[in-house]
Amino acid sequence: MKEKKRGYIYIYYGDGKGKTSHLNGMTIRALGNNWKVCYLRFLKNRPTGELKFFEQIIKIEPYNKNLKIYDFYHSSDKFFWEMNEQEKSNLQNEINEGVDKLREITQKDEVDLIVVDEILGCIHNKQLSEEVLMDILKNKKSHIEIALSGHNLSDKLKAVADLVSQVKLQKHYFYKGIKARQGIEY
Repeated sequence: MKEKKRGYIYIYYGDGKGKTSHLNGMTIRALGNNWKVCYLRFLKNRPTGELKFFEQIIKIEPYNKNLKIYDFYHSSDKFFWEMNEQEKSNLQNEINEGVDKLREITQKDEVDLIVVDEILGCIHNKQLSEEVLMDILKNKKSHIEIALSGHNLSDKLKAVADLVSQVKLQKHYFYKGIKARQGIEY
């Protein structure tokens, strides 16, 4: 039996590649230590290698009991800036559902780690108020670890976090016209 501990808030943000990789590594480490993990994905809906991997291990004991994945972006395959108003409205409904699920999960005794990919983008796109997320974080069960990612971070959210890492772009082959590559970016 794990001893009850203080759960910390981690934020990985910036314009560099690797934020989701941080979250995935944290998920793998937690599962390797028999933690119960909930992984919530916002603003991402394309198939990825890590998602395929997680879906495969969910079929294996004890991971099928220890990992729950929730996706909150099914209505479109476009990026936010490519959407029309109706598509943005549909996405808003999915984000609202995801925020409700996040709030619910943060109150469960049996959850050890919550991973929330691209939630900061929902704030940046004005689909989630920063105050709502801060309220969820401040009122989570004290033992739950929670890790968030996205491109932009305010000083208010930074103050709520216990660990903040900025992933800064130095150079990327994308700007030479190289598209995302299977096995590396997805």
